[in-house]
Amino acid sequence: MKGDGSLAKRESKESKKERILQAALHLFSSQGFHATTTKEIAAACHVAEGLIFYYFGDKRALLLAIVRNFTFLMRLEGDGLSFAKLPMDEALYRYGLSYLSFLKDNIAYIRLIWSPELLQDDEVSKEVMTLIGRIGSAGGDLLDTGTVHSGQPDKDLQEIAMTMMTSTLLVHFLLQSRSGQDTAPGEEEAYIRKVVHLLLHGLLNERLT
Repeated sequence: MKGDGSLAKRESKESKKERILQAALHLFSSQGFHATTTKEIAAACHVAEGLIFYYFGDKRALLLAIVRNFTFLMRLEGDGLSFAKLPMDEALYRYGLSYLSFLKDNIAYIRLIWSPELLQDDEVSKEVMTLIGRIGSAGGDLLDTGTVHSGQPDKDLQEIAMTMMTSTLLVHFLLQSRSGQDTAPGEEEAYIRKVVHLLLHGLLNERLT
């Protein structure tokens, strides 16, 4: 019974931390980091303001915790086994769909890290660039495991290619979300297939030179 009590306390702590993270993410992305107070965050997630400082130290440390709370890599790794069994073009297409789905599910996060306010923050920008590099690396691993019939380019080129692909999809997503217009059925899928075609065409040309 004592062990059950300790487990409940740990779960309660993690639940409160997650509520703080989600409330801060919503407020930072909607009204700005500097304009948001810890008192507002505490009120939004129904915790004592002191808990924010207890769990995270200060508001900036809370911001960095949010920036580093990037789950797409785990999501991609979870899909990796099924991707690896597909032909290369289909594997990359599924990767693109999964990535675009992540962007839609985490629009508050995307708007926060690409906000003009945080783009001027060197420390945050460094974290974001690290995350982009990790996505490119994960995509390069996908190229390693996908079915290829005529050899592969070097590892660095794979990572660059995947970074270009994810960056292209990110820009496309941001432009679409800011326009406020709904995409036509099949439009996103067709766009991803075009990006995949260009990526594979570029890798093939590089391999032949």
